[in-house]
Amino acid sequence: MKRIFQNKKAAGSLVVAFIVVIALFVIFSEIVSMTTRECSKDSDCSNDSYCGSDFQCHKYPVITQVTYIPAALIIGACIVAAALIIKKKKQYEESHGGHH
Repeated sequence: MKRIFQNKKAAGSLVVAFIVVIALFVIFSEIVSMTTRECSKDSDCSNDSYCGSDFQCHKYPVITQVTYIPAALIIGACIVAAALIIKKKKQYEESHGGHH
């Protein structure tokens, strides 16, 4: 009976030791995480950067203005060409008598 009781004590102390090791690992990993951060808030970075969710400073993206004039000209030319083709087709059908 004494032997079973001692094994329970050993098992209990083993569980406590295991919990302590896990707790120390979590605390240590949090400390390492906090010390390796480049920033915690935007003011920790330079004026043209912000603090990202990975705790690194990132430059603000430069937004360039996109022009759609060439695309609009191409689409407009296609619409005009289609209108001319339809007009010519109607004129051809009228002059050659009837619909097909």
